[in-house]
Amino acid sequence: MNTSHTAAASQPSKPTLPDSADLQQLKRQARELLRGWRNAEAASLTRAAPYQGEHGAAPPTLSLAQLVIARELGFASWPALHRAVTAQQEARLLDQAALVTRILKLALGRGWDSPQPERALALMQRMRGPCPAHLRPALALVKGELESLERMPAAGQRLPPFDAPALAYVCFSSLHRLGEPWAEGLMRSAQALLAQGYSSLDALRMPDPEVEPSPGLPLLYGAIARAQSPALAAVLLAAGANPNDEESLYHACEDSERPRAALQIRQLIAHGARWQGTNALLRLLDFEDPSGLGLALSLGADVNEPGPQGGAALHHALRRGRSNACLSQLIDHGADLSARDAEGRKPATLAALLGESAALALLAAQGAEPELPSRKERFLAACAAADARRAKALLAEQAELLQQLGAHELRLLPDQAQRRARDSVALMLSLGWPIAVRGDWEASALNQAAFNGDAALVQSLLEHGASWQERNGYGGDAMGSLLHAAVHLPQPGGDYLTTLQRLLAAGAPRPTEEEREELPEALQAWLEETEAIS
Repeated sequence: MNTSHTAAASQPSKPTLPDSADLQQLKRQARELLRGWRNAEAASLTRAAPYQGEHGAAPPTLSLAQLVIARELGFASWPALHRAVTAQQEARLLDQAALVTRILKLALGRGWDSPQPERALALMQRMRGPCPAHLRPALALVKGELESLERMPAAGQRLPPFDAPALAYVCFSSLHRLGEPWAEGLMRSAQALLAQGYSSLDALRMPDPEVEPSPGLPLLYGAIARAQSPALAAVLLAAGANPNDEESLYHACEDSERPRAALQIRQLIAHGARWQGTNALLRLLDFEDPSGLGLALSLGADVNEPGPQGGAALHHALRRGRSNACLSQLIDHGADLSARDAEGRKPATLAALLGESAALALLAAQGAEPELPSRKERFLAACAAADARRAKALLAEQAELLQQLGAHELRLLPDQAQRRARDSVALMLSLGWPIAVRGDWEASALNQAAFNGDAALVQSLLEHGASWQERNGYGGDAMGSLLHAAVHLPQPGGDYLTTLQRLLAAGAPRPTEEEREELPEALQAWLEETEAIS
């Protein structure tokens, strides 16, 4: 076979989506190709060969058949084709004003919804006819095409549809994430608006639909959390943006790309950002990032500043199951081993009640020992440490011990599920722990495990009577917890495909078409595959 021809054939060409494309028809084409491929039909083998080689002579699967269909139409992947078809359908259903408003919502992110730049771009490419005049400035700003407007708006001029300042549309645009040509145009537009010399950038805020009355979200937050552009953040800081805006440092610490998070933290601190009162150090400790923690501590983060749950950074690090590498840094920087959290627990006591044996040994080496004066506390510590012998011995001494636990103590089950302490959860389940009790974000153990993509723990909880219908504090069920995390906040090591399969087997409904189009490619492909088989 001619390898140069194979390589050329496997690369996407310019997308050519037919008018009124039908997603169901495209799915049928993929299934027909798959059947022919499996039956060794010559035409199907010829179509599939370049892509099969690209994936290491992979066996015939629906996901590869879908890739063939997508590439033949000029798209890089099946999800990209899926987005384009969905966008075409939306464009047909919406009038032009509603379509542009939808594009802007996807590009900027609104409320709790994260930006979705790829979907926004797919919708832009489906626009037919001119943009309505009243929305033209906002769309041009989000695209970084300020020069396309007949008249440049003032940086603070409020524009529809979100009554936001012109500069906010630029700073919140997630098209920055897509690289060129978007990033250059957006940077040029930001610089042109900033050149007007607006007196107070802090007054230029994006209205937040989730908060009434809304103080608005700062431009610097938009650059860091929505645009994810350190370059834009640097320009705003140089122009006088307030680094102490109560948002930016906190959200810089949560960036999933840890090197970018470190860069943004350095930028903010260099311009006078203060750690105090931001909870940013605690947010950083939500991640296992010893080097990032070392950076924060070297830049003045206070290990003993009280957090919202009482205690300080060491207590929070223990709750989040951080490694001894992180805990040692906090101790070396003067963490107070005698400080108490809102429940009156010292770090060593909290470590015992969370079953953190390695942390207990580290703290003991510093002379810190847990305080567990009551049988109830010793029972909780035994459950947290998955010490079945000790827990059962305490129950034998006082049979009603489990029934005497209060709501705060019972939340040990969802808290340990959140921390992926499977052996601890298994022990509590075997002892008859109430399974639907709620913990962090009012979520049950099953919701916590689904959010983490912890398939093994999800299965164990289901086998012990947990229901996928258990609600969380946001009104969703366990499937909703999984879908939100898989799309917006995937957790390290999460197996969202197997977790999805376990919930479906327990009776949870399959994701809707709208939910599915946002999911990672592996989940979309499996859902399509199973539908094809059925």
